[in-house]
Amino acid sequence: MALGQGFNVIQGRPTFWVRYVTWFLSTPLLLLDLTFLGRTSLPIAGSLLGANALMIATGLVAALSPDPINYIWYLVSCGAFVAVFYLLVSPYRLEAEQQHPRSKKAFRKLLTVHLVLWTGYPIVWLLAASGFDVLTQGLETMSYTLLDLVAKVGFGILSLNTLGQLERAGEVEKVLQTELSAR
Repeated sequence: MALGQGFNVIQGRPTFWVRYVTWFLSTPLLLLDLTFLGRTSLPIAGSLLGANALMIATGLVAALSPDPINYIWYLVSCGAFVAVFYLLVSPYRLEAEQQHPRSKKAFRKLLTVHLVLWTGYPIVWLLAASGFDVLTQGLETMSYTLLDLVAKVGFGILSLNTLGQLERAGEVEKVLQTELSAR
């Protein structure tokens, strides 16, 4: 982006489509991190990844579409985000807490941080040139950059901390024993 690549001017507004490419590649890794820590079942993990892919893809279509069609795609993307949100708050959390009963607090903290950060993305989209055009391009870029740093690096550190809590609670050994006995 700094070299002028990865964006096009669409309907008179700069559209950084390369963001969506990086999100399409990076957000599944964050979700896989969560599903590994929570020992999530394949149907829930697959549903999370599918809803996430739909969310990012329709967000890109929203960014590339002219007004007012972009708002329709934005709402579709937000619907997929609601699906990700629901899957994490309900079935994922229940499975993680069943698998790690002594670490409920750690999973709730991990999910809260994850969901609060991810909620920032549609808010920035709506306030940026793609939406109501309240943010300058510089503020939009800064907002997405800060969200990306905290949502990826910060969340990675927090998930490592959660793994440490699982180890201290003696729940990692249980995971490893289950995995080894399944083979």
